[in-house]
Amino acid sequence: MKSISLLNISFAYSGTDDLFTDLSYSFSADKKVAIIGDNGAGKTTLLKIISGDLVADSGRVIRNASCQLLKQINSDATKSGGQSQQQALSRVFDSMADILLLDEPTNNLDATARQDFFKKLFSYHGGAVIVSHDRELLNQMDMLLELHNGKLSVFGGNYDFYVAQKRQIQASIESKYTDAQKEIARLNATITKAQNTRQHHESKQQKDKANKSAGSKIAVNALKGKSQETEAKRRKLIQAKLSKQLEYSAELSAQLRNDTIKIPLSNIKVYDKEIVRLENVYFSYGEKSVLSDFNFTMRTGERVRLCGNNGAGKTTLLKLISGVLWPSSGNIKTSGNIAYLNQDLSLLNLDKSVVENIAEYAGILQHNAHAIAANFGFRGDTSKKKVGVLSGGELLKATLAAVLGTEKQPDLLILDEPTNNLDIKSTLILEDALNQYSGAILIVSHDEAFVNRLSIDSKLIL
Repeated sequence: MKSISLLNISFAYSGTDDLFTDLSYSFSADKKVAIIGDNGAGKTTLLKIISGDLVADSGRVIRNASCQLLKQINSDATKSGGQSQQQALSRVFDSMADILLLDEPTNNLDATARQDFFKKLFSYHGGAVIVSHDRELLNQMDMLLELHNGKLSVFGGNYDFYVAQKRQIQASIESKYTDAQKEIARLNATITKAQNTRQHHESKQQKDKANKSAGSKIAVNALKGKSQETEAKRRKLIQAKLSKQLEYSAELSAQLRNDTIKIPLSNIKVYDKEIVRLENVYFSYGEKSVLSDFNFTMRTGERVRLCGNNGAGKTTLLKLISGVLWPSSGNIKTSGNIAYLNQDLSLLNLDKSVVENIAEYAGILQHNAHAIAANFGFRGDTSKKKVGVLSGGELLKATLAAVLGTEKQPDLLILDEPTNNLDIKSTLILEDALNQYSGAILIVSHDEAFVNRLSIDSKLIL
């Protein structure tokens, strides 16, 4: 069987810790497998090593199969993200390689294009190694591999199977953690009791010593010495057990997933009012008309999903409402504060730290920005990291912290394919954040599993 094998691969970017250490796995041309993992785990890097675009620091790559790599694309001004993605996918399928290497292949694809991709992929003669956060796609995989701490863990099933397995693993870790905490409490209680007992005995011995003759005092001191020696050995044994339990508990704690974020509830009274109105809007790129005689309204707290084929003008409409673009004709009226999170999450200053960005965007002191950063998982030195070095998931959380971290939240949040390039954990964090947010939402997303959890009120189809 044709395959590409990784043997003891190690790799690190300059100035960073190792991404992989002695990683080994064989990808065959008869399986379609997905690699999942947190942002920054090295999934894209691993694809590049498999393809030969990157050379590992050590180890070997044995290629007994041809491969073709689909990289994450950046759309140009004349094409939508979906159109650019479709063209890139066509080139990959046309290569007829034994193994396709696909990095986020469903990004930006509309419903029709997604189904076309699924049909081509699962009728393709060869294998595939796919990096994706798309749960619909992951549920059709032969096998899932999780990349974590430079190692691949194999889950022999689709995404639902993986979730069930991870829940069992987490439940086991939580149970062991609880037992470890109980044992720590028991050992601490034993140490405290022993200390109290020792103090009581020492006080009694002092009284006895004062009331006895010189010969008796020698005997008492001898017994006391033996008792103290025995007690010291016992204390040392208990302390060793406690140290071992504390270390074990810390290891389990590191494995527990706690990715919740806290968004403050706004105390500002919200009145039902119209916040967006478009009247007879016309817009074109040169001679290409995108919107013609277009009308649309939104009210406070409303959640609207914007749908349409690639190239229909969804991103253009979002930019018009947010003020990034101006209409060729017609009127656009907005009320209140609008926050626009584009596909690149380019709201923040890349050269400033997370805390500096939060303080600047929200108009607050850095002292208060530190508290907000902590609510979104940026504690200690991580809050001082420059935004330009953050992973996709970290950038999302930093952006949410700036936009939603204070009580003065936007009246309308505009989101353009917000789950693109996010790992699954980050997508779940975003779902949680948006469901805590009480303002209006206008969203473009082709991630059905994600949208279905947002309590959308209506669809607008272009």
